Amino acid sequence: FEVTGYCLPADQIGGDYFDYFYRNEDRLHMIIADVSGHSIGPALFMVETRSAIRTQASGSGTPAETLNILNDFLFEDLDKSDYFITLFYLQYNITNHQLSFANAGHPPPLLLSSFQTECRQLDADGLILGVIKNVVFEEKTITLSQGDLILLYTDGLTEAENPNGEFFGLKRVSDILVQHAQQSPQAIIEVLLEQLKQFCLSSSFNDDITLMIFKRE
Repeated sequence: FEVTGYCLPADQIGGDYFDYFYRNEDRLHMIIADVSGHSIGPALFMVETRSAIRTQASGSGTPAETLNILNDFLFEDLDKSDYFITLFYLQYNITNHQLSFANAGHPPPLLLSSFQTECRQLDADGLILGVIKNVVFEEKTITLSQGDLILLYTDGLTEAENPNGEFFGLKRVSDILVQHAQQSPQAIIEVLLEQLKQFCLSSSFNDDITLMIFKRE
């Protein structure tokens, strides 16, 4: 497989976060998250979130279990602030090619199967982090086939506007994935960003934009 990510912050300090790491030899973990806002406050919350996730790296928790622990850990700090966090967590089993995932209110990633011509969303029920304690996060599992492609993104991508106030939108993102599915994750990210800049007639945006692509070769 191949996985890569990119973050384009709206300001010098961003509130988006992506990460991927091995928890053990046969499981790859992938995370994308978005703190409301894009200043020093959201950035500090994202540092706290990353630290909390990394402390769980040596454990054996599933995506849903990890989100439950993370939610309880962050609850007190988020409850006292004006910020909130959305986060999508995936766990890929390299041995049997199973992908497990759980969602805390984040835009669902797009899955493009090698034998299909349309993307479908990967979603599971779950509240944004820090709203209430003891949240039960739904977890789902699918099997990835050779050539399958997954795009994780923050809403800065789909909600970027052109001068006429039109959103870039999920349909454009899906069409670009279908058209360029045979390329590498890095190349697809570059195409997405270039077409986004052309659509918006700008190279800077009002919100952080983060992309992460996983492809099973």
